[in-house]
Amino acid sequence: MSCLLDQIAAIGNTTEVVQWLCPHLTPSGSQGSPSIGSTSSQLTASEWNEEWEDWGDMDPGGGPKPEGGDNSTATHSSSSPQPETSWLAECYIAASPTSDLMAVGFKNRLAILSRRWESYAEEENKMRLVVTWRGTVGYGASDEINAILCLPLLSQKQSSTGGPDWTCVIVGFTSGYVAMYTECGLVLLSQIFEEGPVLSLKCRTMTDGSRAVLSQDTSEELIILYPRSITTIDGFSLFQTLRGCRNQVAKAAASGGENVSVPPLGYKKWGLVDQGMVMDCAGPGVTPPYLYDHLAQTSLAKGFNHMVSSGVPASSLLLTVGRIPFIGFLYAQEGSAPPFVADVALLYASKLKDALVSAASGWLFGRGKNREAEKSKEKPKIEPATPLPYKWSVPDKRRTGLSLSLAPGRRLAAVTDDFGRVTLIDVQRGVALRMWKGYRDADCGWLEVEGEWGGMKRQVAFLLIYAPRRGLLEVWTPQQGPRVAAFNVPKHARLLYTPHTLLGVNSVRGVRCKVFPVLFVTPDGQISEVIVPFHMALGGKTSKRARDLHLLKTLKSHLRNNNEEEVLKTVSEIKTSGVRKQAVQALILSQHLTSSLLQGLLDIFLPVYCPDAEEEKEDGVQSQDHESRLLGQQLLRLKQLLQLYMVLVELHTSREASPDPDDETLVLVTTSKTSGSDASGNQSVPVNLEHYANSKTTNSKKVRFSDSSVNFSIGSFIRCWDVTVGSLVKDLANKTLPVNMKEDIQQEKRLRLGEFLYGWAWHSESMKKFSQAIEESGSNLESLLHVAYTIGPFAAVLTQYLKHVFLPGEKVLCDISQLSPWWSSVRDKLVASTQPYQAYIASLLCRGVHANLEARLHSTVTENALHFKKDIIQTNAEDDTDHKYLSLNDWEGLSMEMVEWNLVIGQLECLLPLNQFLSLVPENGPQRQPKLEVSVKDLLDKGKGYVAELVANWFIGSGMDHECVVQLVRKQDELRRLEKEELEKMDDDSEQTDQMEVTSDSVPNDLKQVDGKIAEFLKNVSKKFPNSVAADSVLTNMSWELVAAWNKARDDTNLISQAVKLVGSIRNSHIRHGVSLMLWETWVSQFVQLTTSLMDKVGRIPKDRLCRRDLGLGEHNLAPVLQAVLTLLEQIMEANVVCEVEKPLVIPADSFWSGQEGSPALVELTVMQKMTCYDLVYQHYQLVSVLYLVTQHGLKSVRPLTYFDGKDRSVLFKPLTTSWTIGGHTDPTVIKARLALLCRVITAAVSSLPDTTEYNQGDSLSIRQAIDLGRAWGTSLDVLHRHHICELYTSGLDKLAEEELPTISDATLLGSQLVLIAGQRLNYQLENSPRTAHHLALTSPTITEWIKSV
Repeated sequence: MSCLLDQIAAIGNTTEVVQWLCPHLTPSGSQGSPSIGSTSSQLTASEWNEEWEDWGDMDPGGGPKPEGGDNSTATHSSSSPQPETSWLAECYIAASPTSDLMAVGFKNRLAILSRRWESYAEEENKMRLVVTWRGTVGYGASDEINAILCLPLLSQKQSSTGGPDWTCVIVGFTSGYVAMYTECGLVLLSQIFEEGPVLSLKCRTMTDGSRAVLSQDTSEELIILYPRSITTIDGFSLFQTLRGCRNQVAKAAASGGENVSVPPLGYKKWGLVDQGMVMDCAGPGVTPPYLYDHLAQTSLAKGFNHMVSSGVPASSLLLTVGRIPFIGFLYAQEGSAPPFVADVALLYASKLKDALVSAASGWLFGRGKNREAEKSKEKPKIEPATPLPYKWSVPDKRRTGLSLSLAPGRRLAAVTDDFGRVTLIDVQRGVALRMWKGYRDADCGWLEVEGEWGGMKRQVAFLLIYAPRRGLLEVWTPQQGPRVAAFNVPKHARLLYTPHTLLGVNSVRGVRCKVFPVLFVTPDGQISEVIVPFHMALGGKTSKRARDLHLLKTLKSHLRNNNEEEVLKTVSEIKTSGVRKQAVQALILSQHLTSSLLQGLLDIFLPVYCPDAEEEKEDGVQSQDHESRLLGQQLLRLKQLLQLYMVLVELHTSREASPDPDDETLVLVTTSKTSGSDASGNQSVPVNLEHYANSKTTNSKKVRFSDSSVNFSIGSFIRCWDVTVGSLVKDLANKTLPVNMKEDIQQEKRLRLGEFLYGWAWHSESMKKFSQAIEESGSNLESLLHVAYTIGPFAAVLTQYLKHVFLPGEKVLCDISQLSPWWSSVRDKLVASTQPYQAYIASLLCRGVHANLEARLHSTVTENALHFKKDIIQTNAEDDTDHKYLSLNDWEGLSMEMVEWNLVIGQLECLLPLNQFLSLVPENGPQRQPKLEVSVKDLLDKGKGYVAELVANWFIGSGMDHECVVQLVRKQDELRRLEKEELEKMDDDSEQTDQMEVTSDSVPNDLKQVDGKIAEFLKNVSKKFPNSVAADSVLTNMSWELVAAWNKARDDTNLISQAVKLVGSIRNSHIRHGVSLMLWETWVSQFVQLTTSLMDKVGRIPKDRLCRRDLGLGEHNLAPVLQAVLTLLEQIMEANVVCEVEKPLVIPADSFWSGQEGSPALVELTVMQKMTCYDLVYQHYQLVSVLYLVTQHGLKSVRPLTYFDGKDRSVLFKPLTTSWTIGGHTDPTVIKARLALLCRVITAAVSSLPDTTEYNQGDSLSIRQAIDLGRAWGTSLDVLHRHHICELYTSGLDKLAEEELPTISDATLLGSQLVLIAGQRLNYQLENSPRTAHHLALTSPTITEWIKSV
């Protein structure tokens, strides 16, 4: 991507514009200038019609269409210019930065051209600038245009924020006037600031985006240059004034009035001192203050003894170019009083003086009548300028500066002079950095380009120099870089540089408007912009890489548009190896990659990185760097895979009906033929496989592959392989590089890849072609085998074909006492497979293939020995030997490979029923369990308890009722026990054992409602893993998993409740004791400790917010959890007592793990737990009982730890196996607090009983727990029973109270308490009786007073 000179617009009807502006340049034109006002300021209707009619005969550039030849902008060969070619050099021309308006002036003539869109079918450029207004301007007969500026104003409408509202045309005249026009030529305001020609009009606006400007100055200014002064107008004031004038003009035009009041402009005027001649100026703005420069300049100017202020005043920088000095730097300090304020006061004083003098003269001499005539002849008052000396300059007495172009960043500037030089100036330091010569009458401009480099967005400025005498437009990197581009252009063109943007941008943030800072205008009216890419700013080696990075972005864009021709064209332009590698990677990752596109890429890059052998000798590939050689090998791998893909596409295209038998028993037959015979399991294997295959396959009996296999794209196929290998392959003798398949391919994509690799018609020719393609592709055979047995139940046949087609015998065979590395890698993949059925079939086939290869090798060796000895008699013995070798039961024929294969097959055979059980979904369950996948490697790595863990997780996830699970696993244990007893009694009669199978009659009724297959599948698993699926083992793992799940979501109290119930269902006391202890120590103990500390801190049940913050559950879920914890501690104490008389249990491991080392099972860990201390467990039981009773009844002002003395507190939450004994003296304060607590509990429990309690309902559970807790604490139970009876009588539950009367030992004390209750009842009856006075009269006064007191 290089620099471009792109045409964006054209001036319509250029000849007519030139004839009106410069009639002296045309052969029939007049030489004089029209008088002011002689020409109409608006185009008539006829002129508009003529222009519209003439546009049909114009070319895209705006001029008339040539009759023949090429309409190019070639430079004229004649030395003198043609009549219309020099009009741009003689006219003053300015363009809007948005390129929608242009103003052209010559002498007193002004033409305004606006943008119009045309629809020519054969033309690319549809934007034209046509004359919308033309007329004569000026403020005198000899007044002429000397400067023009087009200034767009930002629109403040919400619908067009960021775009220009309208454009103001500012014209400076030789008389000193500055006039501002609308787009239609209406004068908004005019003002003279100094008598003298206006030399330059420039505007500084706020730049859009974040640029590296000289300062953070966001002010806007209009700068007007006169020969002896510089006038600056504030941008905000100018913006508001122009908007107000335009609104007043519009209102006056609508109302028919002509009076328009123009508000005054606020401005500053600086006088140029010591300036010989000034030609141009620029205003970079406020410069940042530098303390060192301020101190150095002050000390040099005012001496050593002068006091210097440490505060550096901000100042605004102004640059001038001209003669004596060549370049001047003026600094106007900010913050001081505006210079024109004193002048205004002086002006008012002079006006007052003139008024007094004129009044006196009129009164004395009678001249009052001529006052109005003299007033009309007065000139406008011009305010004096404030002198501003140069701070420093670039002196050159002989050199005269002609123009000054300030860069967008305001740090650099380009100055042209009369010696034909272009000087680059550092604005901040005030020094010349660089000088170009040979550019007489040159035009300069700056173009800022934004790009990304080094992970950051950067801006770079390019200097554009137009040399009209040489017809050359050049683009330079300004400070030290070279020329990056050059264009041959016409000699009499103009380079228009517009450094400003829209006025008013500082009032609206975030505005990003498309601007054209540089426009190139040719004499025939063609308007073009210069496009310079960012990478042109980088020099040296980085420029190539930057260019390639831009090409890479273009390449990705073409890939998204699916344009193959442009993609290959862009790829061919990339030169650096690093970017080429990125381009290759982008193509591989693209979804639009095709075979033709990849082939075109290889055709471009392979000759460069992988030449032929003869070219290698001549050019020397060894001279390439490491990265290039890696890229070459990556391209070779892509070529190999592309060839394999094309062969597979050809095989799929010519695929017909499969010649194989339709019966799916072909898999079983092939397996039995290939795998050999095994006496231990030859009859059982086919039955199991058939049962498992029927559960997995569909109803269709024919081998069919989906149509998506044919539509497997080249991109998807390539992305399945690892082609970007970081190491070089040094041995390239066979020109075939190994290609490995990626390990992280998704299962769905792996299935599609398998269908694409093996889903074609199988016959001898296709197999031969496929074998050759696989060999030439360098594909990893182990990966292909792994894909083969994962595509479905027919993978066994495919694996057999795969083995017979391209499996080399010398690669897999080795000594019988050694293991083949190739087969070892295959076994590793089979053992790690989560599809045990396919892995089992593949292992049988591999074992059979290896057995056949060993048999052939043994036969060949034997035949060679026989020919060498020439003994014909040994031929018959050879057959016997081969027969013995082929038999897997003969120990002489076994090798290390066969032993390993038998071991793997046995392990996979054990895995089949387990995988079948885990894949089952209960018919009546919620079906919310995840898919549990397992492999032999997982079982071996995760230890002996992994099977029990999987079965437990399946039962939990299936949603079955836990009571049904308990009955199911216990029934399986009972069946295995009966089967074992029958086998011991009747070893010869195997039919008896078959009758013990689980049938529908032996399954409980509750299990029939769940699913009839669960018991059957679980029985198959128990045959392979009898100890892992035992009832106690499964229930132990289920309880462990449930409590672990509760610990993650403690609001689900049902989890811990079910876990405790399952623990209680465990029959073996050692296992029950161990799992309860492990649950307590792992999760429950910490929860109880946090609950105790929190309740002891707040003295009541914590609020819901505190519970969720510290405990992780809600306030209302605390009581059920504590109740489950009480049950768990009860089971520990119960199991502790039973374990003293029950023998320890020895749990054997299943045969699957025989000879394997691994972590012990969970049930083994439970048996290994130490015995707990009963007294310590009971101590924790008392604490949890207190917590439960408090939370159950909502008691307040209760601190649980106050009911235990110091000795009891010291052992709380220690390991339950710690030795400790209950006993000793208890503090009376603690005893009193305990009694008060139990009484409060009984009171709350009785109050919670319903009023309709009948005789047979009994006490509540809390009352019994309170009495049991009082018995443990040694509290007098008689006190608790009396309090219970009194509370029952108080609540009106007399029947329940009478039941509790036999528990009282001290009836006298109870009677005294009941008398009080009787008095209360009597008092209640007397108060509610209508004969209260009569009854009181019959009673003695003492009794009456007592009744009232109770």
